[in-house]
Amino acid sequence: MRRLIAVAVPAALVAATLAGCDTSPGAAAIVGGDRISAQKLQQTVDSGLADPQAQQQLGADRPGFVRKELSRLITNILVSKAASEEGVTATNADIDSELASLAQQAGGESQLEQQAGAAGVPKKDLRNFIYYFVLQQKIGEKLAAAVPITQQQLEAAYQSQIDQFDQVDSAHILVKTKAEADSILAQVKANPSAFATLAKKFSLDTGSKAAGGELGFQPHSQFVAAFADAIFKAKPGTFIEVHSQFGWHVVHVIAHRTTTLAQATPQLKAQILQPESQTLVQKQLTTVANRIGVHVNPRYGTWDPKTTSVAAPSDKGGVSSPAPTSKS
Repeated sequence: MRRLIAVAVPAALVAATLAGCDTSPGAAAIVGGDRISAQKLQQTVDSGLADPQAQQQLGADRPGFVRKELSRLITNILVSKAASEEGVTATNADIDSELASLAQQAGGESQLEQQAGAAGVPKKDLRNFIYYFVLQQKIGEKLAAAVPITQQQLEAAYQSQIDQFDQVDSAHILVKTKAEADSILAQVKANPSAFATLAKKFSLDTGSKAAGGELGFQPHSQFVAAFADAIFKAKPGTFIEVHSQFGWHVVHVIAHRTTTLAQATPQLKAQILQPESQTLVQKQLTTVANRIGVHVNPRYGTWDPKTTSVAAPSDKGGVSSPAPTSKS
């Protein structure tokens, strides 16, 4: 499920936060036998708004951010209990993998940290934030494991993403005439190491000639049909000649990388089941919350069992401001 904090962290991470609270003195919420103190909530809110961008974007509605953070703290408790009941865990390797994936999407580790900070998740809390997100994924995978998936669904999903499962690494030299292509083809067959030099000297493709004609791993859809059909049919390691609307190509078919349907099946199943998985997790957390009890201090709002989150307090109750203020 792949899962953005603003741009970097999957929206499902933020959207999945839940909530609860209690009227016990000094408590923001009581979840089963766990107590979330008002002090902890205030510290969490202040920490989340420490980033200037977060303060600008989220600080304008501090009560709303307080409810969101309280919801997240309660959700963490519910997720932990649900995970324990389902017998699932999130290892350090799982967290490292998710962080690496998010960093790649964000353009680097520092960019991820900046984007997370702007979304109210400070660097020091990012790993813990990801831990609970991964734990929710694990719960979803466990709950959705029994949901049937047809072979037709798998094949359709595979074909819709074939570009990432079937790619060829190639290099080419583009010239105007067949006579030129024939001459160059003969030379590279006689001396394969000369290919890059010949590409830099003769190729009309300004986008690849400086790199010795190298095109890298690309899917079939990246090229015009005549070129793509030829290189995907050719045996890796061979040199071929191809004619397209651009001219004549002398091509070195370097490698063909394929992920079979069987190999891709776990990934495809996770993608197909993602919506169902999210629904099942939501239902499970609601079940856990109803069983153990979630009590929200009316100062901060009310527990909404339908959305498993903290709703804004009613004006009719005459309660005090739901937003703890900074000590500064």
